[in-house]
Amino acid sequence: MTKARLSRMFVSCVIAVAFALLALPASTGVGRQLRTAAHNGYDVAAGEALVKLRTTAALPEIENESDADSFEEIGGTGVRRVHSRSLGTDALIATLAAHPDVEYVEPNYILHAVATPNDPGFPNLYGLLNTGQAIQGVAGTPGADIGATSAWDLSTGSRGTVVAVVDTGVDYNHPDLAANVWSAPSSFTVVIGGSTITCAGGTHGFNAIAKTCNPMDDNDHGSHVSGTIGAVGNNGVGVVGVNWTASIMGAKFLDSTGSGTLADAINAIEFAVQAKQVFGTGANVRVLSNSWGGGGFSQSLLDEINRADTNDMLFVAAAGNNGRNNDTTANYPSNYAAPNVVAVAATDNRDQLASFSNFGRGTVHLGAPGVNILSTVRNGAYAYFSGTSMATPHVSGAAALVLSKCTLDTAGLKATLLNAVDPIASLATVTITGGRLNVFRAISNCAAPPTPDFTLTASPASRSVAPGASATYTVTTAALNGFTGTITFGAAGLPAGATATFSPAAAAAGAASTLTVATSSTTPPGSYSIGITAISGGVSHSTGVTLVVANADFTLSVSPSSLSVRHGSSGSFTVTVTSANGFAGTVNLSASGLPQPTQVTATWSATSVTVPAGGSAQARLTLAPASNATRTTYGLRFTGTSGSLSHSASASFRVR
Repeated sequence: MTKARLSRMFVSCVIAVAFALLALPASTGVGRQLRTAAHNGYDVAAGEALVKLRTTAALPEIENESDADSFEEIGGTGVRRVHSRSLGTDALIATLAAHPDVEYVEPNYILHAVATPNDPGFPNLYGLLNTGQAIQGVAGTPGADIGATSAWDLSTGSRGTVVAVVDTGVDYNHPDLAANVWSAPSSFTVVIGGSTITCAGGTHGFNAIAKTCNPMDDNDHGSHVSGTIGAVGNNGVGVVGVNWTASIMGAKFLDSTGSGTLADAINAIEFAVQAKQVFGTGANVRVLSNSWGGGGFSQSLLDEINRADTNDMLFVAAAGNNGRNNDTTANYPSNYAAPNVVAVAATDNRDQLASFSNFGRGTVHLGAPGVNILSTVRNGAYAYFSGTSMATPHVSGAAALVLSKCTLDTAGLKATLLNAVDPIASLATVTITGGRLNVFRAISNCAAPPTPDFTLTASPASRSVAPGASATYTVTTAALNGFTGTITFGAAGLPAGATATFSPAAAAAGAASTLTVATSSTTPPGSYSIGITAISGGVSHSTGVTLVVANADFTLSVSPSSLSVRHGSSGSFTVTVTSANGFAGTVNLSASGLPQPTQVTATWSATSVTVPAGGSAQARLTLAPASNATRTTYGLRFTGTSGSLSHSASASFRVR
């Protein structure tokens, strides 16, 4: 496509935008509002939990103990959402965790559309073609784009690949989206949350909040994401997506305020899985676009993401807009270590990491344009949003564009995108690939005869040592496309007084090498990012690990986190003390918040433990309620001390 042709298209886009924005209507607010509570610093659905049972035989007993008025299935991995009439979230989780037939229980976290910083700029699509045009008076860097115009010479997209936008929904009537929205080929049935739902032919996805087949957007966020993926191209109207021709499925779980529950997110993903299983090529969902985040680690969501992987779906996720390091403060869902997850940071029109964007050398894969992105919003309008929410659909759209030209499984699709980035300085040490998305290079690489190459990984992602000690990492390579060369390893970014050695220093692809980083007694405490390089001829790759140098210490944990015991019975907490950074010594144990001895008898198996360097030791506290003990819940605090070191952990104890 010529620059003159693009310029004409861009002028028509700007004119359409100018008029559409004047008529932007207010939100209809059709989504339900959520009743929330706080749990360990996170927003959660009040009086609810997600639980997986080892067997359903104890279901009546569990429903009775939790005073449940709802115990519905969600997703496709056996998880259930339980709502209690009388118990708050904390008490409900404690009650369920104490039952032996419960495999795991967790809160129903409240999730949110990734916030979009208010940073409007001059209207243009620099993410697709950057000629150096100005944004807020600052000239861009020519070429700081994803190479879309060159990629369009190879493909402009296909209806054969479906992208499910897991978000606030899609305005499927928008004139710049309607032709690229997925429609059910015929009437079909799914089973979501234990409910059988029949969707009519011609419907466009799912609303997990209302459990209907109408994913109409009532917020704008999901429609904006959809436009970047696949606003209709070459139609003389509005904007153009990464794909001129696309198939976008709405999977709505966020409400009109941009918030939603973990359970509804799981059900939205499950709909895409089941629709694909029903229709096959008629609903060939290959990409899930996820511009949202919040809550803590969830095993049930991770289970559903892995289920999507087994159904050949790439899970593209926003890295978050907190301006922080995801290696040290996890952001979910982008931090899940599932094979199909791709985490995306945001860059600007000068290839700089956006000031708001999260990053992570070991947890964020690549960057993509996410500042001042022009795209579709509801009711035929257009708007400029910024955030990793806007970077994510550039990658989702690129994945669909690549699939329109190349036949790849999910692992191959992910590798194709990550191996084709443009290396840029601002991402070199804060992302896994060190680069920004380049869809032209990705589609060219997979469409052309394969070039011999290799992959590079290092584990674990982080090690902690005391000054003077050594840490080891396993560096692994694997051959791609018949690669046969010898690979030489190197390391950089070492702290003062530290040395690095590889054994072996060079190896064939597929052979592991051990990196040993030896610190000295004068190495300053701190967290260090160590860069690992692997070079063979003109082929080179890099990755990173973290070395934490800290004084000898220990950690203390308590299991279970909650314990429920009947009158006349007993139960035990296990306290585990683990060496960190070479700690070795005696740790004295105590517990506060215990009931009076006349109520509950407390017996320690040992009040001090000896912890070996690099090892751990355990002690048990057994609690036995008296026959007249008051039925209530106690908050306990377990403490371990050794010299000036002291650590604590909390747990709850319930007499029932």
